[in-house]
Amino acid sequence: MGSCMFFVGTYRDNEVNADHAVFHLINKLEISNVPTTKVSLTGLDQEDLNTMISDSLCLYPRICTSLSTAVIQKTKGNPFFVLEFIKSLKSRDLLKYNFHQKRWTWDEDIIRAEEITDNVLHLLASKMNGLSDNVQLLLKVMACFGTRTSESVIGYLMDSVEYFGLRDGLERAINDGFVEKSREGTVNFVHDKVREAAYDLIPDSERKQFHYNLGKVLHSICDGNDVGDTILVIATQINHGRDFILKDDELCLPIVKLNMSAGKMSIDSCRHKTAYAYLEVASSLLPNDHWESHYDISLRLGFMMASAANSSCKYNDAEMILRRILKEARCTKDKLPSYFLLSQILQAQGKVVDAYSTCSSILTQLGETIPETVEPVEAVATIRETLRKYDEVYGDDWLGKKMEDYTLRYVVRFYAQMNTSAFFFKVPHIISYFVCKAVELSLNNGVCQHTPLSLLQLANVVIRSGSNASFAHRIAKNAMTLSERFDSTDQMAELNLTFYNAVGHLECFQLGAQRLRVCFESALSSGNANIGFFCAVQSFNFSIFSGEKELGSLLKEIDYYLHLLETYKSEVSKKYTLCSRATISLLIDKGEETSIETKEYQGDISDPGNKFLDTYYCQQVFRNFWLGYDERCRHFAQKAFARIRGTYLYHIITFYYGLNLIDILKKKVNATRQKEVEEIIESMKVTVTLADSNIRNKLELLQAEMHGLGTHHQEAVALFKAAIASAKKSRFIHEQGLACERAGFYHKKMGCAQDALVYFQQAHSCYKEWGSIVKVDAIQKELDRFSSIGTMILYKNERCCDK
Repeated sequence: MGSCMFFVGTYRDNEVNADHAVFHLINKLEISNVPTTKVSLTGLDQEDLNTMISDSLCLYPRICTSLSTAVIQKTKGNPFFVLEFIKSLKSRDLLKYNFHQKRWTWDEDIIRAEEITDNVLHLLASKMNGLSDNVQLLLKVMACFGTRTSESVIGYLMDSVEYFGLRDGLERAINDGFVEKSREGTVNFVHDKVREAAYDLIPDSERKQFHYNLGKVLHSICDGNDVGDTILVIATQINHGRDFILKDDELCLPIVKLNMSAGKMSIDSCRHKTAYAYLEVASSLLPNDHWESHYDISLRLGFMMASAANSSCKYNDAEMILRRILKEARCTKDKLPSYFLLSQILQAQGKVVDAYSTCSSILTQLGETIPETVEPVEAVATIRETLRKYDEVYGDDWLGKKMEDYTLRYVVRFYAQMNTSAFFFKVPHIISYFVCKAVELSLNNGVCQHTPLSLLQLANVVIRSGSNASFAHRIAKNAMTLSERFDSTDQMAELNLTFYNAVGHLECFQLGAQRLRVCFESALSSGNANIGFFCAVQSFNFSIFSGEKELGSLLKEIDYYLHLLETYKSEVSKKYTLCSRATISLLIDKGEETSIETKEYQGDISDPGNKFLDTYYCQQVFRNFWLGYDERCRHFAQKAFARIRGTYLYHIITFYYGLNLIDILKKKVNATRQKEVEEIIESMKVTVTLADSNIRNKLELLQAEMHGLGTHHQEAVALFKAAIASAKKSRFIHEQGLACERAGFYHKKMGCAQDALVYFQQAHSCYKEWGSIVKVDAIQKELDRFSSIGTMILYKNERCCDK
């Protein structure tokens, strides 16, 4: 039984900007193919307004035309303004009930002659000026907090001498219709324009003082108590009076601590820009010699500011703050968090060499030996010894042993970060060496919250060496289980990214893509945008290679991420994202309507440490295979094999390269090529035992094609059917279509026209669902050929391949 949900959301377009969360939500819904309807509610037009006034006054519409004309000129049809304007007319006796005529009457000439402003705010302000002092006080206080105010905040103020009159003012304001209580425990203005009018009751020259006094009273009442997020309200109000605070030396330090608390609370709730604003105020209130007079506060505040700046994409500000901390900090231990964050910021900006050097420098200061080069033989021996020790040590005793040394935990952390940076420009055996050193620290000294990442990097090393994939998978699984023992929520995105990078081909591709999208959101919320976007990049790869999403939807998703990257400025992620976009665009329509003007930058193709080439070559193999460019597909596959071993990219390339070789064999028998295909099939037989859902359909299709080259017709037919069924089971819609297409060509070659036609029709349906116009058109041409020659003639000569 199906279930449906109807969701309605509203917002005022004058209260949100282009970066507001509501627009991100709408974009995500559209990307996910969730039907959405946008309705823009403008003001009432004159006909509707005339109908409303006619109904309200119980008069014929033609009689009310003159009044509605005057009203719409003053209010532009805004329903709230209309109501306030008509109330104003009634209060001035410009609209009144005539008992003699038994109807409402007005004189439009008098209304036009009256000094009535076009601005309804003026009407509201005039009305408010006639209210009692307590009601005005309530309205002014609430206006300082925004359109809604927590009842608890009003309650705190009611307990003070200065704002005792709020109790009476609240009751009267509710009765007069200016504010209303909500079920969420807030008191709200009935309209944002009421709030504007209330705020105008405070003269411009007195507003800073009014806000400051509010904050000061709240601070005196709440100081020392756990008041939750009310602390944000207090800090916001009191910060309006920064000039007043600076005149009182005794007040500065308490307000610094107040803003630090507000900043921490904002960071914890992922409001990083807000946090930075609070912390910036705190910093401005410290004395010039604060590093000498208030060292601990300066150290903590500086790091919080740098973290908030980094999470708000203020990378230059963050780097400047961190370098000041590194200059002023009194010992290496105090510098460690700042060095680490600096390396992350450099990494996010694409300065991977600088990030690596930062980690290398601090590790050297901590007593680690960081060689410039490592011999491949030494790296292999180190890997072998680390794996032996891991197999020997892993168990409950080791898992229960905690790494107590604070500095040592940071050493493990810096190694992991250095390895992440090294991935983009160092040769693999150097990375392997450092990964093993990090893991050995945990094996010798116990586990910490950074051990899981080091273990995942070790699994990646094992996979890339082309050795025991099963052992690598076990290490990766154990690492993820270990991470659950620690509060690693801030690391989960990076852990999942490394996990899927290492053993993604041994897990369900579709689930991996979905998990990585969730990690993108969590990383972005926690302020680690760089890792978040790499999660997105990985999810694109999984989606493309598994056919997880319709290509048009995936293109929309990528364009959304590219839009976000304009803000987050992660050039490395952007390069990978544009590469994926180019592939999708070509698969849809060869880029005729969907491409954008950009250049795919490969970097130095002779550099063995240029890891972008791994993805670039794989994407080239994939796109060129599907577009039918056999020579180019083979060219990039051979380039990729010189660089890539073991990873999910390797298995994707191997499959399409194998099909490419078979297409060569169909044209001309070549013993060398045939042996290559047989080796690929034997390799996939091993991998399928570890990754059935990702590999089985590929293995069966290669086997079907190989049998089809010989005389094993029944085996070929059976394996084509198996490949189609396996692809369908794994939800690889594109490879289901591919198996159908190749089965169609095989049956056509064998003269089984009816079966060929059915398979081509199935392929057409699959490619249409995938969203590839290129493939749909190609199959349509095959279907058209059947129509042109007449299938009935072919049926007469048909041989049944199933017999």
